[in-house]
Amino acid sequence: MKNQDKKRILTGALIIGLICIVMVVVSAYAAELRVENNNLMTANDAIQGEIDTLNIKIKSANNVEHIEKVAKGKLGMVYPTDGECVYVTEEDQPSENFAMVIKEQAYN
Repeated sequence: MKNQDKKRILTGALIIGLICIVMVVVSAYAAELRVENNNLMTANDAIQGEIDTLNIKIKSANNVEHIEKVAKGKLGMVYPTDGECVYVTEEDQPSENFAMVIKEQAYN
């Protein structure tokens, strides 16, 4: 074998070896990125679950029945009777029971 052929074989082997090393490094980096992506997706799912839970709590807290229950139970509030309402002018006074008008509007 000639020296030139030996150099070509050695150079070819080195290039193939470098290509293999680069492929291993790139594969390891891709695997690391996949693991990081999976961790982020898991964290995202957990946060989305918390968001969904909070949205449900907000909807239930804004429910008219819940607000009325808290107003009556914790705050001691009650609907006023006809004698407990004060109107600035006679025109402001509704034709029906004011408390019932408010209650009907709240539930519609």
